[in-house]
Amino acid sequence: MSFENLHDDHTPKSTEVFLDTSIHCSLLKGSLFRDRIARVLGLFPWKGTSSYTKTEYGNVVLSQAEYFLRKLNELGSLEKIKSFVGNVLFHRYHQQKVLWSFNLLEGHYGADDAECTERALLSLRRLMKLGLAFVEEQCDRPIENGTDCYWAKTGVHKRKDGRLYWKPPKCNRDQKRCRLDEFFTSNSKLFVRIKEAIDAMPEDRKTEQLRGFSEVIEKALDDPTILLDYRTGCRRLADAIIAVDGQGYHSMFSQNKMESELLTEVLGQVFYYLPPNPEKGVLVQDNLEITP
Repeated sequence: MSFENLHDDHTPKSTEVFLDTSIHCSLLKGSLFRDRIARVLGLFPWKGTSSYTKTEYGNVVLSQAEYFLRKLNELGSLEKIKSFVGNVLFHRYHQQKVLWSFNLLEGHYGADDAECTERALLSLRRLMKLGLAFVEEQCDRPIENGTDCYWAKTGVHKRKDGRLYWKPPKCNRDQKRCRLDEFFTSNSKLFVRIKEAIDAMPEDRKTEQLRGFSEVIEKALDDPTILLDYRTGCRRLADAIIAVDGQGYHSMFSQNKMESELLTEVLGQVFYYLPPNPEKGVLVQDNLEITP
């Protein structure tokens, strides 16, 4: 199934669209992303997502916002932290920090570095205070909550000195905090279909993430509780978990091409793809078959 450009006269086949984590994060990547996202969202009266995307958003965005807040307070200068991220940190070890420094630290203008620094601090603090509610604000309630993710309910933490921080998930099967194992069991046939589709792909088209999906699904079929171990189970299957949570939607919006292309094909959804390059606009792949 090939992609087509999203034209102005495009008419969706459904009234609702499901947003994966990449779209929530891309809303913070500047106007070249926001404008195209708004174009797609304007086509649908109902926008949905999974509670699990809140956890992933925290891992991607809030963890970086917390880091920049800490470094700004330590260095006391926006100019110094931008120089530190760009020139001191090794890119191969801190790719996310380099990427998000452009999105979270740019655009704070003032008469001098002190004014720019204060505006950056205020912006990052607002982002941390909003926390996971940022995801909820983009969508209509109730959002899908098949996994009952503990971290999606916990949100941002507050230290004794008042500083806000994002605590990365540390779940394990010895302390069950969600119903992900039950969610997997009740949707095992669909997860098997995802695994079979991945295994049938040519090896040169399988991303590391898709291979991870297949491996984790195979293990979870024998013991679903392995998914409760975040680093080796839950985390490696994240995008597939989110997609299955949104199986009731006919349309899916994502910036992850390879993974979402396969997942929407298995789920029989229309895939709205947001390429990184704005010159490509928005692409659409129609996998939906509606029976009269």
